[in-house]
Amino acid sequence: MTDFFDHRTLRALSLRSLAAVLLVIVFGLPARAQPLRILVTNDDGYNAPGIDALVTALSTNPNLDLHVIAPATNSSGTGDQKTLTTITVTDAVTLSGFPAKSIGGFPADTVLFGTLQQLMGTPPDLVVSGINLGQNMTGDLIPASGTVGAAYWAARIGIPAIAVSASLSAPDYANAAIFAAHVVEKFRTNKGFQKKMKEAGPPYHGVVLNINYPTCTTGTAVRGAKIVAVGRLTTIAGYTLQMDMGGVQTWQVNPASGNFVNSDCTSTLTEPATDLEAWNNGFVAISPLDSDRSLAGRKLKQFKFVERLF
Repeated sequence: MTDFFDHRTLRALSLRSLAAVLLVIVFGLPARAQPLRILVTNDDGYNAPGIDALVTALSTNPNLDLHVIAPATNSSGTGDQKTLTTITVTDAVTLSGFPAKSIGGFPADTVLFGTLQQLMGTPPDLVVSGINLGQNMTGDLIPASGTVGAAYWAARIGIPAIAVSASLSAPDYANAAIFAAHVVEKFRTNKGFQKKMKEAGPPYHGVVLNINYPTCTTGTAVRGAKIVAVGRLTTIAGYTLQMDMGGVQTWQVNPASGNFVNSDCTSTLTEPATDLEAWNNGFVAISPLDSDRSLAGRKLKQFKFVERLF
């Protein structure tokens, strides 16, 4: 060995570098890290085009170990519901023939069965849910989303999750899948990103990254991606008195609704504040979500002073 390396070179090499070089010499191959294990699911069903596009994009990465476990049928709108009786599990394939498990249950059941049974002992490092037909954004609609609901359950048992949705009108599954694959690869290679995707304190839940990929209704090219807060589709602008008779008043509610359809990719707005505003102005809307809509860890402790008011 000293004939191959002089002493100066040996001193310059770190132990890790030396190990990599030795592997090349002995086996003729570079040292490789363990593949990132990913559970892919959705709420549209295992044979939907969105999950097929997602799996196709992810499967081009040799550093990913993919496991597809998805609902047997379309389970859109079921939120984070779970089954407490029995589920059925069947071997299946996606539209492009990727092996899958079909679950007769809710999207949440696919994650719970996948992590607690199918992949028991070697749980996934990441859950990716989607690509959903139809955008899942705003505080009005996210709670009803099975796509996000599956991701919520992953996060609740400590596994980071990404939920991906495309436009209900002319969904751009191909580009949404490419972007999702880029996010997954960044997660695989960046320890800082991995750390951000888990709560720092008890109960150490994962974080859900909710991604909504638009299709331009004006213009031709999506403008980029923005990290934004969750907005509201419908708010209350006020009330109009309609009748006041015998001490009983009747008031008309005046709702104010946002635009859930348009994505203006010619917009010049640069800093949208919410997921809906980002979507309306031609951006991919990305919102980090807490799995239980609850503060935890250090943030929770900041409110301990209220206990002393008792």
